[in-house]
Amino acid sequence: MIKSLKTSTKIIIYGFILLIFIGLINFFTISRYITSLFHEEVVFIYTSTNYPDQILDRNIENFSQRTLVFGPYMPRLTGGGGGFGGNNYPYKDSMKGKEIVALWRMPTKQKILHYYVRSEPNKGIIRAPRNGRYAYNVGVALGPMRVSKSALTDEQYSNSEVVGYSAYGTPVYWRWGEWDKLYYVTGIFNSRNLINISRKFNEIQGISITAEQYDKLYKRCHSDWREVKCFMDESFPSLTSEQLAYIQARKHTDDDDRLAGRFPKPERRVNRWM
Repeated sequence: MIKSLKTSTKIIIYGFILLIFIGLINFFTISRYITSLFHEEVVFIYTSTNYPDQILDRNIENFSQRTLVFGPYMPRLTGGGGGFGGNNYPYKDSMKGKEIVALWRMPTKQKILHYYVRSEPNKGIIRAPRNGRYAYNVGVALGPMRVSKSALTDEQYSNSEVVGYSAYGTPVYWRWGEWDKLYYVTGIFNSRNLINISRKFNEIQGISITAEQYDKLYKRCHSDWREVKCFMDESFPSLTSEQLAYIQARKHTDDDDRLAGRFPKPERRVNRWM
């Protein structure tokens, strides 16, 4: 009798725990659904950069670097060199219509390349629909990208070159894109889709800059002000007429206030796992 009662009690307790567990799952599922009605919960940002004769050795003095500001997001990028790889970031704010800034340094066997890109005022991020998904995706190429043949349109393929072969000598990867442009696409996809499925990229024209200009800009972008002051202005040294025209054409109305420190500093990144 007592043994039977204990068994029944255990069954009731286990059943109660199971109901709580199922309730928690449903709660988080519903919460995620409600949150997704308003905005995505996480953003995946994939990037690619691939130049002829590039040198990716981090032991050299001027090793490859990439910096990207994509609306409210400033992802942590490595030096690049391959196909679309990346990471996910918690939702911060809407990216639609927001500014894009990028700078990158890529040493090659011939010379060290330095490029800078900034979107024009009122020509910010073009954001594709997310169709209620809780995760959203961004693909960005800083300069040429490395993809498979199936990811190229006919026009892109006609301007591409083979950069990777299989063990049997069969072409596997192609390089496509101009050296001084940034390409981006938004929507629902993953890194494999970017490498294997063709799509039309939005383009932003960039400009070549000097090593001195790059170093000043890099220090700005990676100071405590990060994305707030991450852009070039007329104070940069040794500006050519072409560079000055580019900077002036991309000047935003709040640039002076941002440089003067009249904007709040971005919050410091916190490692939530420490």
